[in-house]
Amino acid sequence: MSSDFKPVKLRLGRGGGSQLSPRPIYKGTMNIIEFVTDQKLIGDRNISPAQRMALKSVYGLPLDVEELDLFKKTTDLEDYPGQEQTEVTFLLGRRSGKSDKLASNIALFEACIREHEVSKGETPVVMVCAPEMARQSKIVFRYILGKIEASPILKRMIKRVTTEEIELQNGCLIQVFPADQGRIRGQSLACFVADECAYFKVEGKSVDIEILEAVRPGLSFEHSKIVKISTPALQRGEIWNDFNHYYGKPNDHCLVFRGSTALFNPAFSKKKLAKAKSRDPLAYETEFEATRFRSDLSAMYDPLIIDRAVNPDRPVELPFRSDIEYYAFADVAGGGGKDSYALAIGHLEEDKVIIDVVRSRIPKFNPDEVTAQYCELLKGYQIASVTGDKFSGDWSLNSFAKNGIEYRRSEKNKSQLYLEAEGAFNTARIEIPKKDNLVIQLKSLVRKARSGGHDSVDSDSGQPEDEANAICGVAAMAGVTNLVPQVFVLGGLDDDFDWEQRLIWENRKAAEVREQDPPEWKEWTTEAFAIRFLAYMQMGGMVGAAKRLGVEERKLRSWFGAKQPWVNCLGRARAAEILATQTTGEAG
Repeated sequence: MSSDFKPVKLRLGRGGGSQLSPRPIYKGTMNIIEFVTDQKLIGDRNISPAQRMALKSVYGLPLDVEELDLFKKTTDLEDYPGQEQTEVTFLLGRRSGKSDKLASNIALFEACIREHEVSKGETPVVMVCAPEMARQSKIVFRYILGKIEASPILKRMIKRVTTEEIELQNGCLIQVFPADQGRIRGQSLACFVADECAYFKVEGKSVDIEILEAVRPGLSFEHSKIVKISTPALQRGEIWNDFNHYYGKPNDHCLVFRGSTALFNPAFSKKKLAKAKSRDPLAYETEFEATRFRSDLSAMYDPLIIDRAVNPDRPVELPFRSDIEYYAFADVAGGGGKDSYALAIGHLEEDKVIIDVVRSRIPKFNPDEVTAQYCELLKGYQIASVTGDKFSGDWSLNSFAKNGIEYRRSEKNKSQLYLEAEGAFNTARIEIPKKDNLVIQLKSLVRKARSGGHDSVDSDSGQPEDEANAICGVAAMAGVTNLVPQVFVLGGLDDDFDWEQRLIWENRKAAEVREQDPPEWKEWTTEAFAIRFLAYMQMGGMVGAAKRLGVEERKLRSWFGAKQPWVNCLGRARAAEILATQTTGEAG
């Protein structure tokens, strides 16, 4: 095989015409395996057998006996289709080489080697989309640009490079950026690679289905394809639908693979895998085995309620007022990892906490310098002490003390703070500034059911949630998470509360938890009991409702998620009437 590089004509159809574009030309037809392993091109001789099989299968290349066994094992199909695919889904464990070995190599092959028939003025685009986190899309971009620049042949194809695009001399454009429907529409797509598409979110809302629906009309060329690569997530969305409808089922629409980290990347540390399994076996099945979609997770807060908490008409930071007592909570970080160092300041007005200031510093930073800056801010609000987590032993105490501020360790961990803040959000007892990063963090929080009833809360996308933690810490300090107002009486329900929307949300949220069907269910389906539950829910969240009803919280979530015959029949007037007759005796 020769590696001569010479200008050739791009095939231009649908209008005719021609143009010269330099491309690497080889004797015979180059396939993706030759492209990836050629030392003058990608030069990767370390792809695993499973990764090699996956790349071959996308393009319908012949498989040897070992690869055929791997194909059957990962697709649950008996027959190998042996033809190029237009839509492929890979469900793989973490560190399986999804971005490096699959996403970037397919994107480069489509942009640098594959000839696409185009119209005059048309630009074939190879697009790689990653989750909303800028970090993930930058990783994929570095893989692609690094491989081009390392090749003595491919680097000569570079015409222009920006932070998100690589324009090639052959007229192709490689784009890599976070999931965004608006940037997809109107493009002529030669290939669309959705990297970690189960985690596509915009402002905390899952948009994977919407993104893929926007992509399909732009697949303009004969061999245009969609390649979806992700670790499993919740039982919803594009990846879950593909697995449900196409895995192990012969079809012409989508070829679905499922494989573990150990299978696709045998070089990955077995010790790390064993440690991850012992730490959380259920999470291990999802994150590294790719055999399980999560059913034990639900969104922590209703996105509509988060939006309601935002005051868009106020400044992002409120000025100091001498007539107010302020509270401060810090989520401390060391500056070298992925976590930000966040600080929130707030105050109480009647029974509502107002978040005055939220600041954060993303890595890398000097934690002593950030602490000093935050201490100056605290002094500006006449705050002598700050509460925070138990980060790094005594370091936090000493660092703040050096700057004249007392640091107090929180008795509650972040999960407890998030859970207790649910009541404050549900009852509109918290106001937050219009700060995009904070809103995204709050909407990305998921609640995980654990044995013993002690649920945990974390970000579903792995991105930092330090600002969210800080404001919930302020809410706890101000006491709004512990306020339990009287049960509603004849005055009826809060006029601003949207019962129908809340019911729909609670139903959807609870449905993601494992269903149970206890004998007590008949008693619980009465309309009166449902209204009592809703009233308590509005006042104190699920935690408060469980306490007032004397029921274990996890059971309450599961039961009301399993069956809700009254969801669509409760009107505001009827709700007020039932509430007045059923709860008057419990008021106060």
